[in-house]
Amino acid sequence: MDPVQIHYTDMGELHVVDLRNDMSIGRTEGNDLILNHPSVSRTHARLEQRKGKWWILDLRSTNGVKLNGNLVNEAEVNPGDKVSVGSVLLDFRLLPAVDFTEKSPFDNSSGTVIRRISDFNVEFGLDVADIQQGVARPAAEQGREGGAVTREKIFQVLVQVAKVLLQSEELNSVLQTVMDIIFKYLPVERGLLILFDENGNPVPRLTKFIEGSDAQEIPISRTILQMVAEQQVSLLTSNALEDARLLGGKSIAIHGIRSAMCVPLWNRSRVIGAVQVDSPIHVGRFTEEDLDLLTALANFAAVAIERAQLGEKIEQERKIRSKMERYHSPAVIDEIVRGVIATEETEIRSAEVSILFADISGFTTISETMKPEEVSEFLSHFFSSAVESIFTYGGTLDKFIGDAVMAFFGAPILQEDHADRAVLAGIMLQRLIGVWNDEREKEGLPAVRIRVGINSGPAVVGNVGTEKRVDYTVLGSAVNIASRIESGVAKPGQLVISQNTLDRVVGSFNTTPLGEFSLKGLQQKMPVYEVLHIGQAASSTDEMQATITG
Repeated sequence: MDPVQIHYTDMGELHVVDLRNDMSIGRTEGNDLILNHPSVSRTHARLEQRKGKWWILDLRSTNGVKLNGNLVNEAEVNPGDKVSVGSVLLDFRLLPAVDFTEKSPFDNSSGTVIRRISDFNVEFGLDVADIQQGVARPAAEQGREGGAVTREKIFQVLVQVAKVLLQSEELNSVLQTVMDIIFKYLPVERGLLILFDENGNPVPRLTKFIEGSDAQEIPISRTILQMVAEQQVSLLTSNALEDARLLGGKSIAIHGIRSAMCVPLWNRSRVIGAVQVDSPIHVGRFTEEDLDLLTALANFAAVAIERAQLGEKIEQERKIRSKMERYHSPAVIDEIVRGVIATEETEIRSAEVSILFADISGFTTISETMKPEEVSEFLSHFFSSAVESIFTYGGTLDKFIGDAVMAFFGAPILQEDHADRAVLAGIMLQRLIGVWNDEREKEGLPAVRIRVGINSGPAVVGNVGTEKRVDYTVLGSAVNIASRIESGVAKPGQLVISQNTLDRVVGSFNTTPLGEFSLKGLQQKMPVYEVLHIGQAASSTDEMQATITG
């Protein structure tokens, strides 16, 4: 799938967003793309992937969704299309095309100027914090002839740049601002901005062409990118087409590069990318003064880009936490945010897990005498106790089913002690219900009794569902057995586990056999056990709890 960006204006400000994952669109917090316009519904639309294509879906919004001016409920979206969400226009564009080549306009040593960042720092004493405050640091005396004038010009430009560039917060807006500034202060005709990914690979992020010129692929040498990044140098060539060493280089001739500059995006000793600008028309377009100015601008750009990347990472983590905190414990969410656990919707795998089911005994009879709001409050108390118990031991909340709760342990984080965790969560839940019953007794209310059933074994784990909805869940016979132990074997107030779970526990629990039971779907009877001493703190259980919770 080709990389696509969404360009749009919101509250008078231009925004550019990478289209990478399924994306919810709306006016309120919680959406992936928030549009602050009264014509946009709270949850207005959704972008999703279907078989390598992007589709836009109207989520029953008030003002609808239009694709290229036509009202649609759902439709395929391609680069070049314009989608109206309410009154906000989303422009879908392909990321810039770049021709990576080993040919370079900088190959002629006699026609190329190489400027080391270390030398630049010595001569200019550049520091972003000083420029922001309008304070110039003293430069070394060994500057080139006319260096004082050059430094003064660069300083004046950067004072203006600092006020504009470092105000931007979104990464793509920063990148666009960087390129606009370059075109404003330097005589460039086309430009390319590249960032290095986590593995050091160059990723084209933005191209810009002077108004009236034809947009075409911009050539850039991987060798030059490596040199710029590793040696931390800025490069300038004045006439690549007349370089005798490049007469056989078709790439340069086709693209007609006559003058070019390539500088690193650098912040102190760290290089995060590069900027290349060139002129296909003019010979000797750039001077060494231009190279110094572009190098200085690249320093400011790197600071702003890293700041925006950090903000983007924090926002992404916030969104992940917001979506996952209802289903996973804080420990699991931390692993997901750090990237230890993959959350791709296509990931489905087998895993050894322990499954817990719990429900309220006699809930139908209890709820008949309650008002709807009382039923809601009653269930909320039970579910809150269940979630607290599950999350305390690193479990994953699967779903609420009427008055029942389902959870599992051992995924998405591998937990060798998943059986112990499930049993401890069941014990904790029964204890919390006991505390609740003490409060209810004081109010003259009847005691609540719950049943808990646990089974362990292999299961299919992952995001399961349709194109429109998926759930992270577990499937398989191990799940069915856990459900049937809870509903068909456990009595009110009991915590019952299977032989499969007992065989997998690492710690020591006080259990008593209940005999063998016939469970639906199984040909042979299954031995089950009740976990005792739920209402009091057994020392072995407390020691195990301390070990698991750290």
